Amino acid sequence: MIQAACLLKEERFILYPHCQRANDATPVIAWAGWNHLQQAQALAGFFLAMRDQEGWPAERLVPLLGGLLELLPWLQQWHNELDPGFGIGMGDYFAGFVAEELRNLGWSEPEVRAWTPPQSVRRWGA
Repeated sequence: MIQAACLLKEERFILYPHCQRANDATPVIAWAGWNHLQQAQALAGFFLAMRDQEGWPAERLVPLLGGLLELLPWLQQWHNELDPGFGIGMGDYFAGFVAEELRNLGWSEPEVRAWTPPQSVRRWGA
Protein backbone atom coordinates (compact mmCIF):
# COMPACT_ATOMS: atom_id res chain seq x y z
CA MET A 1 0.00 0.00 0.00
CA ILE A 2 1.39 3.36 -0.99
CA GLN A 3 -0.68 5.43 1.41
CA ALA A 4 -0.47 5.06 5.16
CA ALA A 5 -2.74 6.57 7.77
CA CYS A 6 -1.36 8.54 10.68
CA LEU A 7 -2.86 10.35 13.64
CA LEU A 8 -1.47 13.59 15.00
CA LYS A 9 -3.09 15.49 17.87
CA GLU A 10 -6.55 14.03 17.17
CA GLU A 11 -6.35 15.06 13.51
CA ARG A 12 -6.10 12.39 10.82
CA PHE A 13 -3.75 12.53 7.87
CA ILE A 14 -2.68 10.37 4.96
CA LEU A 15 1.05 9.83 4.81
CA TYR A 16 2.85 9.30 1.51
CA PRO A 17 6.09 7.62 2.58
CA HIS A 18 9.29 7.98 0.55
CA CYS A 19 7.99 11.09 -1.21
CA GLN A 20 9.98 13.73 0.67
CA ARG A 21 12.08 16.26 -1.18
CA ALA A 22 15.83 15.68 -1.29
CA ASN A 23 16.67 18.63 0.98
CA ASP A 24 13.56 18.47 3.16
CA ALA A 25 12.79 15.39 5.24
CA THR A 26 9.32 16.69 6.12
CA PRO A 27 6.81 13.89 5.49
CA VAL A 28 4.40 14.37 2.61
CA ILE A 29 0.91 14.25 4.06
CA ALA A 30 -2.65 15.03 3.03
CA TRP A 31 -5.62 15.78 5.24
CA ALA A 32 -7.79 12.69 5.63
CA GLY A 33 -10.89 14.91 5.57
CA TRP A 34 -10.49 15.48 1.85
CA ASN A 35 -12.69 13.43 -0.44
CA HIS A 36 -11.04 11.16 -3.00
CA LEU A 37 -11.16 13.81 -5.72
CA GLN A 38 -9.49 16.40 -3.52
CA GLN A 39 -6.81 13.86 -2.55
CA ALA A 40 -6.17 13.04 -6.23
CA GLN A 41 -5.97 16.71 -7.18
CA ALA A 42 -3.46 17.41 -4.42
CA LEU A 43 -1.39 14.32 -5.20
CA ALA A 44 -1.36 15.02 -8.94
CA GLY A 45 -0.35 18.63 -8.26
CA PHE A 46 2.52 17.45 -6.08
CA PHE A 47 3.50 14.89 -8.74
CA LEU A 48 3.64 17.60 -11.42
CA ALA A 49 5.63 19.95 -9.19
CA MET A 50 8.19 17.25 -8.39
CA ARG A 51 8.43 16.22 -12.04
CA ASP A 52 8.62 19.71 -13.53
CA GLN A 53 10.21 21.86 -10.83
CA GLU A 54 12.35 19.38 -8.90
CA GLY A 55 13.24 17.13 -11.85
CA TRP A 56 12.56 13.89 -10.00
CA PRO A 57 13.48 10.71 -11.90
CA ALA A 58 10.90 8.00 -12.58
CA GLU A 59 11.90 5.98 -9.51
CA ARG A 60 11.02 8.90 -7.24
CA LEU A 61 7.71 9.63 -9.00
CA VAL A 62 6.41 6.07 -8.92
CA PRO A 63 5.05 6.19 -5.34
CA LEU A 64 3.00 9.25 -6.23
CA LEU A 65 1.47 7.52 -9.23
CA GLY A 66 0.85 4.51 -7.00
CA GLY A 67 -1.12 6.73 -4.66
CA LEU A 68 -3.23 7.92 -7.59
CA LEU A 69 -3.76 4.33 -8.75
CA GLU A 70 -5.16 3.50 -5.31
CA LEU A 71 -7.65 6.36 -5.64
CA LEU A 72 -8.89 5.49 -9.15
CA PRO A 73 -11.64 3.01 -8.15
CA TRP A 74 -13.13 5.59 -5.77
CA LEU A 75 -12.81 8.41 -8.29
CA GLN A 76 -14.57 6.35 -10.93
CA GLN A 77 -17.30 5.33 -8.51
CA TRP A 78 -18.00 8.63 -6.75
CA HIS A 79 -16.57 11.42 -8.91
CA ASN A 80 -17.08 10.39 -12.51
CA GLU A 81 -20.00 12.61 -13.46
CA LEU A 82 -19.25 14.95 -16.34
CA ASP A 83 -17.10 17.85 -15.15
CA PRO A 84 -18.06 20.95 -17.15
CA GLY A 85 -14.56 22.41 -16.91
CA PHE A 86 -12.83 19.30 -18.22
CA GLY A 87 -15.61 17.82 -20.37
CA ILE A 88 -14.95 14.39 -18.88
CA GLY A 89 -15.62 12.59 -15.61
CA MET A 90 -12.80 13.12 -13.13
CA GLY A 91 -12.36 9.38 -12.60
CA ASP A 92 -11.76 8.97 -16.32
CA TYR A 93 -9.55 12.08 -16.37
CA PHE A 94 -7.28 10.73 -13.63
CA ALA A 95 -7.20 7.25 -15.19
CA GLY A 96 -5.93 8.89 -18.38
CA PHE A 97 -3.49 11.07 -16.45
CA VAL A 98 -1.98 8.05 -14.68
CA ALA A 99 -1.81 6.01 -17.91
CA GLU A 100 -0.08 8.84 -19.76
CA GLU A 101 2.43 9.50 -16.97
CA LEU A 102 3.22 5.79 -16.66
CA ARG A 103 3.83 5.66 -20.41
CA ASN A 104 6.10 8.73 -20.21
CA LEU A 105 8.10 7.18 -17.36
CA GLY A 106 8.33 3.76 -18.98
CA TRP A 107 6.52 1.95 -16.17
CA SER A 108 3.51 -0.33 -16.33
CA GLU A 109 0.59 -0.36 -13.91
CA PRO A 110 1.55 -3.84 -12.57
CA GLU A 111 5.11 -2.62 -11.96
CA VAL A 112 3.83 0.36 -9.97
CA ARG A 113 1.45 -1.83 -7.98
CA ALA A 114 4.35 -4.21 -7.20
CA TRP A 115 6.65 -1.35 -6.15
CA THR A 116 8.01 -1.56 -2.63
CA PRO A 117 9.84 1.16 -0.74
CA PRO A 118 13.62 0.97 -0.74
CA GLN A 119 15.16 -0.81 2.22
CA SER A 120 16.47 1.59 4.81
CA VAL A 121 20.01 1.00 6.00
CA ARG A 122 20.28 0.74 9.74
CA ARG A 123 23.48 1.93 11.31
CA TRP A 124 24.27 0.46 14.69
CA GLY A 125 26.59 1.90 17.31
CA ALA A 126 27.29 5.26 15.73
